[in-house]
Amino acid sequence: MSAKLERDFVAADLSAVEGLLGSMREKDSLTALGLESRRDELRQTLATMVAEPETHASAALFFSGRPVVANRGIETEFGTAAVDKFQDVVTKVFALHQTGSLGQRGTIPGKDLAKLHITNVVHGSFGFRLEELVSQGTIVDSELKLAVDEASRLMERFGEVDDEPFEAAVEKLDDRVLGTIREFFDLLRSNNAAFRLVAGELDRSFDRHAVERAAERARVTTLHEELVEFEGQLNGALRDTRIFEYRTGTDRGTISGKIDPELSAEEIAGINRELSDQDSRATVRIKQVRRGEKVSREMFTLVKIEAR
Repeated sequence: MSAKLERDFVAADLSAVEGLLGSMREKDSLTALGLESRRDELRQTLATMVAEPETHASAALFFSGRPVVANRGIETEFGTAAVDKFQDVVTKVFALHQTGSLGQRGTIPGKDLAKLHITNVVHGSFGFRLEELVSQGTIVDSELKLAVDEASRLMERFGEVDDEPFEAAVEKLDDRVLGTIREFFDLLRSNNAAFRLVAGELDRSFDRHAVERAAERARVTTLHEELVEFEGQLNGALRDTRIFEYRTGTDRGTISGKIDPELSAEEIAGINRELSDQDSRATVRIKQVRRGEKVSREMFTLVKIEAR
């Protein structure tokens, strides 16, 4: 069970015990002594849990709906497919952390390092506990934990009522990550299933409406990326924050965005010093988030710039 779920269960037990103590009468003194001992034990357990944060990857996936029979079982085909799709999202997010980009096809880099293991079956509908099998005692979050937490936050954004959090999350995605998230939610929608995801401090439930919303967003959203050359003038390129602003001389007017990681801090300083307000030619990577035929978001990355 994830650390958050364990804390929630202990906190619920503590609340129940404190409630019983509050209802005790004077003649119940012997019972109260036992409850006070239990209360103190739970308080100590909870304090220890808070003091020792979870540093390895874990997630709990709970499912409900047509493929689930109360808390007794889940259809094998659906359960294995859902866990496989979640693992695939985590693997691709992990690879993005390691490499910065994924190819359009082929083996995912670092796939073996991103493996989670089913360590338990959890109830409360029906689901699975997934964990990274590591030695205990690490004091910083593992790379796989960071990937699991980010993948979980991404999936949460797909179910949000507002578009803004969703679009802000999608702009950072890769086509292959988006495609796998699309497959996950399509699997849930086609099986009339709902689910709850607990990972790190995130605890998000997706009812049928949220699953439908997420699946539809994933279906109509595509990412388009291309390199475009502009002739214009550089307003400035900042070395520390790695952002730029460029007057394109086109209908786009002035554009701004990030500077490609391939350009070093020294190169950025030189570009700013030598090319600001000078006629130049800039190669810019444009990434668009499209909802159907409509461009809902556009991001710019400066790849190269030279004097014209």
